[in-house]
Amino acid sequence: MVHVAERVELGLRTVVRVSATGPPSDEGGAMRGNIAERRARARWRLAAALRGRITWRPVISRLRPAPTRPLRAAPSPLRAGTAGERAVLGGAAVRRAAVPRGVLARAVLAVSALWAPPAAPAHAQDVRSPGGGEPETLVVLAASSLTDVLPRLASAWRARGGLPVRFSFDATSRLAPQATQGARADVFFAADEAWMRWLEERRAVESGAARAVAGNELVVVVPSGRDAPGDAAGLAALGRVALAGENVPAGRYAYEALVRVGVWGAVEGLVVRGGSVRAVLEWVARGEVPAGIVYRTDAVAEDAVSVAFALPAAGSAGAEIRYWAAPLTSAPHPAGARDFVSFVAGPEGSAVFAAAGFRVPGPPPGTSGAAQAGGPGPAPPSGAVPSPASAVRISLLVALIATVAGLAPAVALGWLLARHDFPGKTLLSTAVLAPLVIPPVVTGFLLLTALGTQSPLGRLLAQLGLPVPFTLVGATVAALVVGLPLYVISIRGAFEAVDPLYEELSWTLGVPPRRTFVRVSLPLALPGIVAGAVLAFARALGEFGATVVLAGNVEGSTRTIALAVYTLLESPSGRETTWVLVGASVGLSLLALLGFERLSRRQRRRLEDRHAR
Repeated sequence: MVHVAERVELGLRTVVRVSATGPPSDEGGAMRGNIAERRARARWRLAAALRGRITWRPVISRLRPAPTRPLRAAPSPLRAGTAGERAVLGGAAVRRAAVPRGVLARAVLAVSALWAPPAAPAHAQDVRSPGGGEPETLVVLAASSLTDVLPRLASAWRARGGLPVRFSFDATSRLAPQATQGARADVFFAADEAWMRWLEERRAVESGAARAVAGNELVVVVPSGRDAPGDAAGLAALGRVALAGENVPAGRYAYEALVRVGVWGAVEGLVVRGGSVRAVLEWVARGEVPAGIVYRTDAVAEDAVSVAFALPAAGSAGAEIRYWAAPLTSAPHPAGARDFVSFVAGPEGSAVFAAAGFRVPGPPPGTSGAAQAGGPGPAPPSGAVPSPASAVRISLLVALIATVAGLAPAVALGWLLARHDFPGKTLLSTAVLAPLVIPPVVTGFLLLTALGTQSPLGRLLAQLGLPVPFTLVGATVAALVVGLPLYVISIRGAFEAVDPLYEELSWTLGVPPRRTFVRVSLPLALPGIVAGAVLAFARALGEFGATVVLAGNVEGSTRTIALAVYTLLESPSGRETTWVLVGASVGLSLLALLGFERLSRRQRRRLEDRHAR
């Protein structure tokens, strides 16, 4: 008996199968020597590849399926413990080369490099946890208006031998609930005394532990080069004024300041709400809104805006706007958290704040105002809780308009992709489906760039009386673009399920293609088209990311259910209303999905009946 070596490719793995065969042939020794030599070279390449010495591609090229030749038995160079693996398939001994292709190997290396933590500075030493595990790190939750200054403070703190610091920047109103719900953080920086008091009441911060670390003031900014109003009374003539959210400290301060100067009633209907003060600054810098109210330190950091004038002190009872810092009671590193707060509130921290344009608090840092005053802190404005009825009405209106407006393009695209092959079909299909995989916030940014007031198309639409940003039109466009891929996918599948034989029979009877489409193709695909419309309607109901970027968060105009829930999550007093909107959203979405499923089943039954006949 001899053995036959047969090279076989199984998917992405190449195997060398050795099996028994009949008596040896009488081939000459020279031929056996040549075959053995080639086989030995191939085995050496395979073994070298398994050990990582050469790339996979040359081995594959040498191991293409070849005619079976009788060979003398020879020991295999693959040994147990190498990357090869012995298996048994139908009684045959198999060697499986478990080596990934070059592209896969490179991808694994790239992911490993990205996953690896960055190297620490040369002057810093990692402080290991008591168990000798990962280096200890302070996690800080901070108001977004401190984005530029806190990393400088962390660098100074690290230079003194302190623990490494990682930051999570967002609006104070969004970070505070995270601090009470188990966020593994050590220090909290608030732009508002009321939210620090709220944390103290929930024992997330010890009473009296918060310290005032910096001060700020509100200013009105306009795009650079634009005419600026001289005082608050001139805001009413600008058309739009951007403010941070109602429960965001900067938004509440702006509301209090406008009320104090007596112009809130004139500008209330012009207000566009952003998620944070940085979002407001970005809108003004891009020229999408003519004016916004931000902190002075943020305005100084942005070259694309200019300061028009400052608003009066807007803190509680007209006091100075202050930032507060406190270690959290659930801090994983309580000693490091206390030391970091003391450093920030000390002379070195105050110097860094002053260099960044912040004010040093008047009284020496001590206990928070929550401990000094017995009365309640500043309350949110009366309009802080969105109207559920208004949010539901706007959501239904936006979803309905987007569904109706998208019907014609979705049917046209679905028919084109289902019935025709043409150059560029792959590119068209990719462009149509792109919003399905691109993050909605990115989609909203691209729409704002294309339809904003700084683009030629946006200026043309504005001149025609159809401005898109921060209007109901903008919310509808965002919902339409994000829901269109689902619309087209469903309609394309419906047309592909229609047998082309019916259309060909109609043509042979002398019916023109356009009339055939209306009388034959469209009725047969109608259940699938309606199912796609229902699915697109459900997607439009839940749209958030593109809407908040393109249309903003305007009460009574663009605030849909998703935006209303997002706003209520920042309000300590809005929990009941949140559940009302959550119930409405879930109920409407489930009804739409039930309708989609019923229509899809109806379409399947029609196809089954047709094939049965």
